[in-house]
Amino acid sequence: MTSRRVFHLVLGLFVATIAFAILGTLSLFIGPVREFFLPYYAGLVAAPTWTYMALLPILSLALYWDQLGVRRSLLFLLAASVIGAAAELLGTNYGVPFGAYSYTDRLGAKILGDVPYFIPTSWYALAVLSYDLAGRLGGNRWVRALGTALFMVVWDVSLDPAMNQGGGTFVFWSYPGGGAFFGMPWVNWVGWAVTSAAISLAFDALGGLRPAGTELTARWAPAVYALNVFFPISICFLYGLPLAGVIGTLTLAASLAVVRWRSRSAPRLAVA
Repeated sequence: MTSRRVFHLVLGLFVATIAFAILGTLSLFIGPVREFFLPYYAGLVAAPTWTYMALLPILSLALYWDQLGVRRSLLFLLAASVIGAAAELLGTNYGVPFGAYSYTDRLGAKILGDVPYFIPTSWYALAVLSYDLAGRLGGNRWVRALGTALFMVVWDVSLDPAMNQGGGTFVFWSYPGGGAFFGMPWVNWVGWAVTSAAISLAFDALGGLRPAGTELTARWAPAVYALNVFFPISICFLYGLPLAGVIGTLTLAASLAVVRWRSRSAPRLAVA
């Protein structure tokens, strides 16, 4: 089976998982359905969440597999996961660079008891997409690192409210000191930016990635990125955080509009 077919297969499963989560939550607004499923609700939330997190890095790997090749695909995965894991372990133990926070048990087993195993590979999955999109904006490696950081922060605009609020029921991580942005301290975004920029520079050191380098990535990278941002946006709306959902929608729309504009004006941008 070719990587293109694997990508489309995983994408279908990925979309189905998100649809299941959204439709399942919507069904709970129907009284009799809610009463029937309420005893199983925790499991019904865990199943699509864990499936989503497991499919996430596979989707990005398949998308860029042909362009990067086996060796660099695995090196990109390893580098981003190690940097992400290191940043998360520093954050959960010392409050640097994200501020003080901790994970609940909703995402399962944890590295050293602090960081869920799903988290490092999610850094890879979204960072490589952000790195590709940032490269389409033009500029040198430092500009690309900044762009990668901005695309990653756009993801977190809706992700953090959805995951640390969870409608008061399903909280995946929390900040003991709270914060101005839906319970999140502003310094968290500094941590996201620094970690994402470091991953971008690591990708450069491994040979980089030509933005929109294949027909598959040119077409699907923006869509996969948007799908990942859309999921927490939908959670925000479903769990009573409409303002966070609106902010997430606007930032997503603005970022994709800039990518589309730059791609039209210079469809084959090269990064120095």
